[in-house]
Amino acid sequence: MLSIMHFSFSFADGLAGRQEAQPFILMRDHILPALETRRAAFGVMYADVLGRPEVDPVFLAGFTILQMMQRLPDRAAVAACLYDVRWRLGLDLSSAWKPVHPTTLVHFRERLARHGGAKLALEAGLEAMRHAGYLNGYRAVRIDSTHALGQIAAMSRLECMRETLRLALEFLAGFGGPEWWEPWHSRYADRHPDELRHASEDRLRTTFAQAGFDAREVLGRAAQWGSVVTDANPVALLRRVYDEQFEQQDGTPRQRRAAPAGAVQNPHDPESSWCTKRSLGKTGWVGYKAQVCETVPEQPRQRGEPTEAVITAIVTQPANTNDASSLKPVLTTHVATTRTHPETIFADAGYVNAPALEQAETAGYELCGPIGAPPHSGTRFGSDSFVVDIANRRATCPNGKTSCECDRIAESARSDVYYYFAWSRADCTTCPLAVQCLSKRTHQPRRTLQVGEEHMRVQARRLLCRTPEYRHRMCRRSGIESTHSELKRGYGIRRCRYRGRAKTDLQMQFAGAACNLRRWANRWCWMSQNSR
Repeated sequence: MLSIMHFSFSFADGLAGRQEAQPFILMRDHILPALETRRAAFGVMYADVLGRPEVDPVFLAGFTILQMMQRLPDRAAVAACLYDVRWRLGLDLSSAWKPVHPTTLVHFRERLARHGGAKLALEAGLEAMRHAGYLNGYRAVRIDSTHALGQIAAMSRLECMRETLRLALEFLAGFGGPEWWEPWHSRYADRHPDELRHASEDRLRTTFAQAGFDAREVLGRAAQWGSVVTDANPVALLRRVYDEQFEQQDGTPRQRRAAPAGAVQNPHDPESSWCTKRSLGKTGWVGYKAQVCETVPEQPRQRGEPTEAVITAIVTQPANTNDASSLKPVLTTHVATTRTHPETIFADAGYVNAPALEQAETAGYELCGPIGAPPHSGTRFGSDSFVVDIANRRATCPNGKTSCECDRIAESARSDVYYYFAWSRADCTTCPLAVQCLSKRTHQPRRTLQVGEEHMRVQARRLLCRTPEYRHRMCRRSGIESTHSELKRGYGIRRCRYRGRAKTDLQMQFAGAACNLRRWANRWCWMSQNSR
């Protein structure tokens, strides 16, 4: 065995100049030392008094980065670490190293997720790049989101309700025995998953109503056992699903016409939510959303040149999170990991609105991106055809006529402010553009216009987006689409490997760290070849 090990490490020395070994060399020389500086952060995951010696968490973190880089399951990753010379080179293993059991990786990920240590690997990689002089000189970043399908089966509302009942009754059987929970235990705990596959609509409707009555009765009986039972996760989840699917009418549970936003889609991963996306069709997806932020290179790449963009932040969110509200947390995460503030942020129309433009102006950075079109007005002139001057309380129509009225309207319910402009009837009656301006359906005698308080800021961005210079500049944003493709095809972030938002975030962070490592290695090899 020792002779084999000696041969392996002699062969590893010969790999040092080969391109396929560069990610592992960077892992050994730069990433592992950066992870070592975070040993105290890893140490809080372990108790002071241990039943058995722990496996080095710094080694496990580096191991997980390589595992994510090559998309290996736990057992295959352990085998690669045992027989692949590159892994031994990257993790700096000696001949006396003993392989770990695959379950050690499971426990390590659980500790990381429970203690919020998912970002340690990505932060360590960025620190190593910064110390090596690789992550310097950028002034712009680009942001976009992508979906991640949950590691769960798609369920109808009825299936979700019945499966939640089954899980709750399995837990409740430990209090009083299964007979205490009859007839519900035998009705749901022993059910066949395909028993309603070909049922009629009447039977499905009746079964759903029966599930609502049963859930209410089970929750009522569980209350007799006190908070120890009612606060347990399976019972609390049943109460949540029951409230999302049913409402009380005259003391009787009635099925809601539609489940609320963020409702549980599968009880095996309650944090997964449903959202729709144009590219996925009307069915949408159930899972999570990942916000990806990366640096934007200053100069265009040569033909065949690897990208020098670096992923600086990945934020995992519920699937139904709005992109416009995600700009601030993504920027906060970027600043925390890189310790720098970008001068320009490239984003698509989902992130750009009036509050975001105002926030960017206040914070001192430029938000570069298109803004949504105004409400559709059919064949009539829309709000973008008018020149609005809110400060002076006037607006000019396409025919050059100035408004004669201006009212400020404040909605206390949503704290929104609108401005209402109106033109004189005499001007509109004799206007040659009246056919394109007045509504024939309502027989409108004169033109009126209602705009928001930030209309001028929004309109200025719409006009800017029509200029060729701005369109050419926005080409720098398109690189984030190729990054999404790279993360999907190379690291599988479009499908969750684990259940729960915390573990999904762990997958995203390690995928980002692995992607940066491989990009760094490709760039290093290209620069070495072109410097000769």
